[in-house]
Amino acid sequence: MPGLDPSIVKHFLPLDTEKFPPKRQQLRRQLASLLLRIKEEVVKQINAGFLEICNYSEWVANI
Repeated sequence: MPGLDPSIVKHFLPLDTEKFPPKRQQLRRQLASLLLRIKEEVVKQINAGFLEICNYSEWVANI
């Protein structure tokens, strides 16, 4: 914010990855019948051009 001293408003998160390694979140499971409906809707939106497939690097994909 303009006009504020950066030394006051600046914050720092101490991330010590040696003591506390990052953890991956567990995948959330969906019902099989719901998965089929979701897949059909996604394919329909991709074919219509509403959605576009993107390939990200590994570190972005795991967020």
